[in-house]
Amino acid sequence: MTSATTATQDRRPGAVALHGAVATAALVPGLLVAGAGLVLAGGDAAGAALIGSLAVLAVLLFGSVTVDVVSGLMPHASLMVALLTYTLQLMLVVVLLVTLSQQPAFAGVAERRWLFGGLLAVVLAWMAGQVTAAVRVRIPVYDLRTPVRPAAGTEQDAGDAT
Repeated sequence: MTSATTATQDRRPGAVALHGAVATAALVPGLLVAGAGLVLAGGDAAGAALIGSLAVLAVLLFGSVTVDVVSGLMPHASLMVALLTYTLQLMLVVVLLVTLSQQPAFAGVAERRWLFGGLLAVVLAWMAGQVTAAVRVRIPVYDLRTPVRPAAGTEQDAGDAT
């Protein structure tokens, strides 16, 4: 086994999924939508798309880091925290969008569309990154490093007693 393989296997699977999703979400859609907004509708549209992209990226990153930390500290509580975090993320995004769309800077319909377009592009890329990372990460079903002890009353246990 090489040192690169060992380093990859020692990382928590949640961290791998997080980095893949963040890279996909941060690099591709936010900049593409902002660039398209700049070319097609001007600087206000590009700013709106960039604000929408960064806002949803911050919310999704917060949720992903929270679930990753909790799964490392308390694995038994990770599903509950993941569901609660998802609910909180949805509420935060809705409140953020309603608040931003009511601001004077986003008074025009075009700016609102670019705001929502940037948000949607980042959400779709985030989901694609999470699915891709989850498919590629290798999570063992059981740990081969831990010795298995036979249950009391089995043939091995009875044979050792004689």
